[in-house]
Amino acid sequence: MLENHLGRKVRQFTLQWHLTHACDLHCAHCYDRSKVAVIRLPEAIEILDRYDAFCEARGVQRSIILSGGNPLFYPWFFELYEEIARRGIHLAILGNPVSKRELQRIVDIQKPRYFQVSLEGLQAHNDVIRGEGFYDRVLAFLPLLREFGIRAPVMTTLTDENMEQIIPLGRLLQGKADRLTFNRLSQTGEGSQLGVPARELYGNFLVDYMVAREELPVLGMKDNLFNILNHGLGRELTGGCTGFGCGAAFNFIAILPDGEALACRKFPSPIGNVRHDSFAEIYDSPEAERYRRNSIACDDCAIRKDCGGCMAVVAGHGRDPFVDRDPHCFMYD
Repeated sequence: MLENHLGRKVRQFTLQWHLTHACDLHCAHCYDRSKVAVIRLPEAIEILDRYDAFCEARGVQRSIILSGGNPLFYPWFFELYEEIARRGIHLAILGNPVSKRELQRIVDIQKPRYFQVSLEGLQAHNDVIRGEGFYDRVLAFLPLLREFGIRAPVMTTLTDENMEQIIPLGRLLQGKADRLTFNRLSQTGEGSQLGVPARELYGNFLVDYMVAREELPVLGMKDNLFNILNHGLGRELTGGCTGFGCGAAFNFIAILPDGEALACRKFPSPIGNVRHDSFAEIYDSPEAERYRRNSIACDDCAIRKDCGGCMAVVAGHGRDPFVDRDPHCFMYD
């Protein structure tokens, strides 16, 4: 079992494994389009061995989410997928729509717990951000996931340009997707060219979103700041971004194609490299502990254990994620 300085304990440790930066899209908010050599299959299996040993030693369940780029562009995707499945590890995919033949090949190995795809708003805006025709590709792919009995969540990156489209998108996806959630844009990488809403506008949007959920259960509450409203209404707090508020370097880490480990994929947050560091060395490092510690600005907050804001958004605003408050936080306004 893993425990942070707040006394929160987790029984599952997740790797979000970005196998490759290669992709069939050129999204306007992409965090990283650098060209790096990927880890070859034998070394990837050695990394799995070390991950298994770490989870056994710490008494936590294993969970791997394969992503990219487009994870299916990894040269040994199906071989690695089969090896992970053979080990009985919880397995999911974050990617772009695939063909029925490719999906059948995945299911023949093991049905993923879910296959998450992304939309960035309604059709016109989405296709500006992700490329012409992508909106239709996703809407055609969702029924295919249903046909195979695979959970189909949809993710959106929230900006100042698409915020007002998210609830209408939820209406469109009701009955088609299992869940629609959003992450606020972290203004890093190519995302630095896009904008985020002002704090007051964002707070008003969260209120409208929570009201809309009463008729649109497809709308999920992933952002930690929903708990400000829950707290004010005397409702039970949600798990936020990772089930434990900000879970950076706590119940998950991200791995890049070259093995670099990050506390959170949404912003530069290096904590080691799985090619030459053990998972224990990475997890127990001062760098990882610093990210788990989060911002000192949240120390005395009543909902600290279930929130912590978003460190990636703080960093994207050019502020210090270890010192400064989430710029959209309205807890004590």
